[in-house]
Amino acid sequence: MDNTKKEEKVGVIKRAFRKLYPTYVYDKVEHIPYELLMKENIRLLVLDMDNTLIDNKHTYSKELKKWSKEMTNKGIRLYILSNSYYGDLVKKIADELNMKYIFKAKKPLLKGFVQISQKTNIPKENIMMVGDQLFTDIWGGNRYGIKTILVRPIKKQELFISRIKRPFEKIILKHYLKKNGGNK
Repeated sequence: MDNTKKEEKVGVIKRAFRKLYPTYVYDKVEHIPYELLMKENIRLLVLDMDNTLIDNKHTYSKELKKWSKEMTNKGIRLYILSNSYYGDLVKKIADELNMKYIFKAKKPLLKGFVQISQKTNIPKENIMMVGDQLFTDIWGGNRYGIKTILVRPIKKQELFISRIKRPFEKIILKHYLKKNGGNK
């Protein structure tokens, strides 16, 4: 293979990686500052649930509860978009955190994002996606054309499919951090 074809192949891979890059990275949902949302003119945060808001025992922190109340009081709408098939659990968490929700979202497919936009009547430029997985949450948000925040998974113990994807995510994140140095 000549050098031109190698460079083209590397370029295609780098462009594919960029579709998985988050706009921002934070350790936890609770660390996302209101000031960032104001700077970005965000009125709606779409949040993944499993390993983003709750751990594998379906619990969340007191800090998250406080953060969600503060965001809501400041006018930020919060909406759970979960791939979970357990509607009762999603409803329970959404009710406790005073959020709306959609379950069985099948992220990175766009259907859930479209439904939320239609229900809230908030334009894409005022919506941001928050989640712990590049291949579902971040890719889905990027495909939909909204800004994204990647947070670290709450617990290391995960479903089998998530454990398979994590090594690939680490490679992509390494390239992202090298390029962006963390948060923008």
